[in-house]
Amino acid sequence: MRQCLIVVLLYFLPFSILGQDTYNIDSLQSVYSQTDNDTVKIKVLQYLFDNYLYKEPDSSRKHYSKMLSLSREKNFDWGMYQGYLYKSAFHWSQSNLDSVIASMKNALKFAQKLKDDGKISTCYVRLAMAQSNLGNYDEAKRLTYKALEIAKRSNDWEGLYYSYYRLGNTYYYENDFENALANYLKVDSIFQHHERKEPALAASLANIGQIYMELHNFAKAKDYFLRSKEQYRLMDRAEGVMYIGFNMGKLEFNKGNYQNSIDSLIPVLDYYSNTGNINEVSDISGWIGASYLKLQDYTKAEKYYEQSVNLAEKTNKKLLIANGLVGLAEVEKFKGNPNKSITHLKKALEIYDGMNITYNKSQILKNLATAYSEKKDYKTAIEYLEAFQSLEDSIVKQENSKQVHELEAKYENEKKEQEIALLKSQNELAEQQKRNQRNLLLGGLGITSLAGIFLFLLFQNRQKTNKKLRELDQLKSNFFANISHEFRTPLTLISTPVEQKLASGKLSKTDRQDFEMIQRNSQRLVSLVDQLLDLSKLEAGKYQLRVAKGNLGNLIHALGESFQFTAKQQDIAYKIDVEGLQEAWFDKDVVEKIMANLLSNAMKYTDKGGSVSLKAKRKNDKAVILVENTASALNPENLEKLFDRFYQANANAEGVGIGLSLVKELVGVNHGSIKADQTSEGTLQFEIVLPIAKSAFKKEEFAEQSFNEAYVVPSNPTAFSIPIEASNDINEDDDRDILLLVEDNAEVRQLLRNTFMGAYRILEAADGQEGIEKALEHVPDLIISDIMMPKVNGLRLCETLKTDERTSHIPIILLTAKAGEEDQYKGLSTGADAYITKPFKTRMLETRVKNLITSRKALRNRYSQEVILKPKDIAITNLDERFLERVQKVLHQKLTESTFSIQEFSEAVGMSRMQLHRKLKALTGHSASEFVRSQRLKLAATLLQNSDANVSEIGFQVGFNDPSYFTKCFREAYGVSPTEYSKKNAS
Repeated sequence: MRQCLIVVLLYFLPFSILGQDTYNIDSLQSVYSQTDNDTVKIKVLQYLFDNYLYKEPDSSRKHYSKMLSLSREKNFDWGMYQGYLYKSAFHWSQSNLDSVIASMKNALKFAQKLKDDGKISTCYVRLAMAQSNLGNYDEAKRLTYKALEIAKRSNDWEGLYYSYYRLGNTYYYENDFENALANYLKVDSIFQHHERKEPALAASLANIGQIYMELHNFAKAKDYFLRSKEQYRLMDRAEGVMYIGFNMGKLEFNKGNYQNSIDSLIPVLDYYSNTGNINEVSDISGWIGASYLKLQDYTKAEKYYEQSVNLAEKTNKKLLIANGLVGLAEVEKFKGNPNKSITHLKKALEIYDGMNITYNKSQILKNLATAYSEKKDYKTAIEYLEAFQSLEDSIVKQENSKQVHELEAKYENEKKEQEIALLKSQNELAEQQKRNQRNLLLGGLGITSLAGIFLFLLFQNRQKTNKKLRELDQLKSNFFANISHEFRTPLTLISTPVEQKLASGKLSKTDRQDFEMIQRNSQRLVSLVDQLLDLSKLEAGKYQLRVAKGNLGNLIHALGESFQFTAKQQDIAYKIDVEGLQEAWFDKDVVEKIMANLLSNAMKYTDKGGSVSLKAKRKNDKAVILVENTASALNPENLEKLFDRFYQANANAEGVGIGLSLVKELVGVNHGSIKADQTSEGTLQFEIVLPIAKSAFKKEEFAEQSFNEAYVVPSNPTAFSIPIEASNDINEDDDRDILLLVEDNAEVRQLLRNTFMGAYRILEAADGQEGIEKALEHVPDLIISDIMMPKVNGLRLCETLKTDERTSHIPIILLTAKAGEEDQYKGLSTGADAYITKPFKTRMLETRVKNLITSRKALRNRYSQEVILKPKDIAITNLDERFLERVQKVLHQKLTESTFSIQEFSEAVGMSRMQLHRKLKALTGHSASEFVRSQRLKLAATLLQNSDANVSEIGFQVGFNDPSYFTKCFREAYGVSPTEYSKKNAS
């Protein structure tokens, strides 16, 4: 009977232990002394330990020690496990992490001895907690994944949620918010499934709030903090409620409400001080110090920062120590003590380097630069400032690169999975259709009595086919919806740091152009994502109209005006004519999307000097909108395909081909119609007819309130970005090599120009035809060309230039988004010297360019003295060989004529002076005049060896009118005078 009462007492103890009075403690001690059950004794000691842990820590030490001594005496493995588990809890409360790890390793040994997966998983999780708090995040993740594997194997849902919670924390500490959020949401999902309230759920909600606070979404952060606080309150967890108070204080700090932050944190500081939680006291003190620093109360700021550092040093919390030192450095800076500030900052920097943490390191480098500047040690200040800028750029570029690669990988993976699913569904449909045909044949051959069975089977098979078709449509819609949603988080993490960078006034011009380029293209991706989402909603029948009364004419006119600048930049004649649409019923968002896509499409496919017109008028109770532009002729087949998804009339144009498909769907959901026709003048015209009477719409399609008449036209990411002006002036006094960049995308040209402009002279062309013209005019040293371009593509450009004697020697690098072997073979077969796929690494491209130019220079340097004698040795192609042979023939006839000029030379060869100059320079390293002079001197040297004529006569024979000039040139070429050369060779 007594044993039964003890078990009942122990069952209810956990629910009241925090409020134990002396009587209950006495009751527990009575149970301990009266029972012979070792398990009961251990549990009583556990309850006593919990009661004294924060009130009288020494008493708690006594109780876990008694657990271990009792279990050791009885060889009780379960008791040994519990003893070491509680010993680790004691050291955790004292922030002695090394002792926590030692205790948990002993607990793990006994858990493995017991072969209890739950206990083993618990040990790994608690070891991971300690390693994470020491900043050893990789080790923490390794241990947590071990715990997760065990929990999955044993189907232990409690172990699963705790492991996911710990993983979320570790990723959070590493600032990997995407993975942290994913793990916290798994915790939330597990608890929703099991309908339980646990501290880990409340902690996960709090940590999600912290992530949103880091992303400056303060409203969402507060919402999650309050949800977490409610969970802790329902579980009567005072410490959890205080933890949320801590987070609310940090939230107020991040919002700039520093006094509110202090008011929130002081009660929390008092609570943790009373419970003896040194780590939390240290952390909170640092935040209070930061708030006083912002309020310019430097005395109080210094007091709390010093308290934070001193407490953190007791528990070896390196991150808290470093953060406190940074705060003290700020205080000393404002107090005018740069030396003390530098001392604190260098200590903090050493800690961050040891922990391999970069996200706070850049601020320390910046502060060190400021401190040394105040000391007037400008050299050291500049060194730290350069280190800061380098680290900042590295962090942003690495993060962007990482997010882009993750985005591409995720997209490709899901795309492949969906393609497999689509193919499977299509195969099933094909098989189903075959079965239908077989059943029809059998039914036709059957007797009349089987007609009913045949009709039933036909109906059943049609139902299955329709079901498969619906599944196929749903699969496509889900694919677009999933891709769209998956794009948003990486795009947010790309665009947010870019916006922060652009807000800085310290960016160089090149860096600002790079970041603006990233911003424009991320906005374009957001626009594409929105279009995909709209398409998926339309196909699923979930797109809801919001019709209201307004001035449709003003809206259309305002939307049309937003494209005036684009038209001006492209030299397009643009007319807008809107009339009679003052009062109409319409969905503003639908009209904006329709007009933006149609006008953007018109501008995109209209050549320079063309025309675009926008007309809108009322016809009965409908609005008729006409968008017309000059465009290349389209056959009827192309006109029919214009509204097909992903179809593009011009494969070389920008975009993905969903704009007109979206327009058609939006017009349809708005009960309207759209058609495309080619007019008698050869222009392409889109006609949209939209109902604008109230009676044309259903009750559920009306908005709750009318929209504002003062329309603010949204930015149009689908429109062209501002073209980047290319500078094609070549300074002839500049001896750097010339690069010709042929690329129709202005931003890619800008990227290439910024990459090479420091080392080369740059020419630019916006299409293949312009590229050929500039190559023939300027004869550059190397050409980098895209393949897919308007007018003339890169393959045709390469073939044209490689078969033209004037440009056949020029190395050509082709850039393309096509990475297949066949595509590479086509590029190289046209004579291209290199084939590089996009996205390319600029360093690799720079190396290719440098190597090609260097190899050409090495070749011409080797044979520069042998051109006339051995044209085959220096010729790069057969065309070059024929060119050199023709040059040799001309010089053989004209070299000795003193009146032979470069103009005559170029006419005899069949090139302009510039082309001859650049061609000879590329093949021999000499300009045309230098080349003629070198050949005359070579002929003179031969005559000096084999002729008895004097120096003046030989000079006249080879084309030099002035003997002194001949002697000067000869000495420069051979190092001796003609007379000395003759005597030397005669002897």
